[in-house]
Amino acid sequence: MSARWVSAVAGLLLWLPASSTLAANVLPKTHAAVLDSVAHMVASDLLRGVVLPPGRPVRVMAPIQGDTLGFFEQAIVERLRQGGTEVRLLPSSRATAELGMPVDDVSSPRDPRGDSTDLQLHLAVRSAGVSYVRALRKFPLGIRGYQRLAAMRVSASLVDLSNHEVLWAKSASGSCMDEVRKGDLSYAQSGSGGLNPGIPRTGGGPRILEPLIVVGVVTGLVVLFYSNRN
Repeated sequence: MSARWVSAVAGLLLWLPASSTLAANVLPKTHAAVLDSVAHMVASDLLRGVVLPPGRPVRVMAPIQGDTLGFFEQAIVERLRQGGTEVRLLPSSRATAELGMPVDDVSSPRDPRGDSTDLQLHLAVRSAGVSYVRALRKFPLGIRGYQRLAAMRVSASLVDLSNHEVLWAKSASGSCMDEVRKGDLSYAQSGSGGLNPGIPRTGGGPRILEPLIVVGVVTGLVVLFYSNRN
């Protein structure tokens, strides 16, 4: 009976590192990619149930690549165009050709010479970012990775430029959480511009306790083994 128990414990210890190796070749999303996923989720939530006046173009400020507002704006533009809405991108302070979304040559919404039949969609990102919230430890020692949180909170209002009436105003928020292995931190940062979350500091308590726990487990197994033999 004792031999079976010892074999089961040994098998479990061998299985633990093997199971973690199964996902070792799966790279995490970069910070920019995971925030972009949240932006699309928030955009879908924001536009859910919204009915736009038919046949009226919607003006949106052209997205800025790598900017947190740009992630959200690009997601909104894609959703509107998928629904058949004509979207006119207003010039922004930075080039957007990299996005493959050319800026339309339209006048400022405040310019009386502009098309007064357009609708103006005002978008704002109240908060957005990516952060590592805590370290994830591995058995028996060390840190296997970090828990990452991507979150975004936005608001939007649609204005009829013919009479400056606010047709609707909404807000939405979303988040997602995943794990980034310690060896993939550099990859997760790649191509993410200013999204550079800090690594959580780990206290000294667990570092001291881990060796003591391991010694205690090994000692218990040795004592149990010899007691069963006697």
